[in-house]
Amino acid sequence: MKTTKHPRSMTSRETDAIITAIDDVPGDALVVTDPAVLAELRAAAAAQRDARGRVEAAVLAARRAGLSWGVIGAQLGITRQGARQRFERLVAP
Repeated sequence: MKTTKHPRSMTSRETDAIITAIDDVPGDALVVTDPAVLAELRAAAAAQRDARGRVEAAVLAARRAGLSWGVIGAQLGITRQGARQRFERLVAP
């Protein structure tokens, strides 16, 4: 049974390989009129992954500094409970 990686856990090299495979599809199966659009999409996804990592690191630092889930949630624009549910795994023993 073949396992499939979730797109969020793929490296840039892996996504580039998929894009190359798609670009090599013969005929009119796929038409990309502006490759810059795909490049921007990949760059935006990479920025989103980077931002997610920064937020997680900041939340971990905030918890280590003694900040409550309520304060962290307020800074992120989410509820205390939302912050705890989303990030508690980062600080669990």
